[in-house]
Amino acid sequence: MKLDTKGIAILAFIAGIVAFFLLSPNQGLQSIPPATNIQTIDGKTIELDSLKGKPYLLTFWSVTCPGCVGEIPHLIELEKKMQGTGFQVIGVAMSYDTPPEIKAMQEKKGMNYTIAYDQSGELASKFDIRVTPTSFMITADGKIKTRKMGEWDPAELEQTAREMLKG
Repeated sequence: MKLDTKGIAILAFIAGIVAFFLLSPNQGLQSIPPATNIQTIDGKTIELDSLKGKPYLLTFWSVTCPGCVGEIPHLIELEKKMQGTGFQVIGVAMSYDTPPEIKAMQEKKGMNYTIAYDQSGELASKFDIRVTPTSFMITADGKIKTRKMGEWDPAELEQTAREMLKG
């Protein structure tokens, strides 16, 4: 059987284009949608509009996502380093996680930052979350500075947070 390399190359090119459009970030979302609330795992409601004035990291994660779990120590460290600056980390667990799983992970890993639970999946839909982890660096005026799909490099994460504090 003869291998048609030209046909395979064309198919690979088309698959690459499809993957790019399916996994590329949505450029339409430039700022936090108005009247967006998150529910913490402890039952508190946070209005994201109330966070204006200080930058923060909003990261969507799952207890079953290896990359998300691998990133937790870096987020813990960032929260420690940024303590007292006004910058904060907010982790949003996905709707397919359960509160007992989320709380167990929070306790096991010693997660020192705010943990929210997107029980309905509405928040993930508003932010067009396609993969976890997906993170957003939000400026003090509520604009999305950076959307990152996948894990952060710890040095880049800290540098971006410090730059945002400068304005």
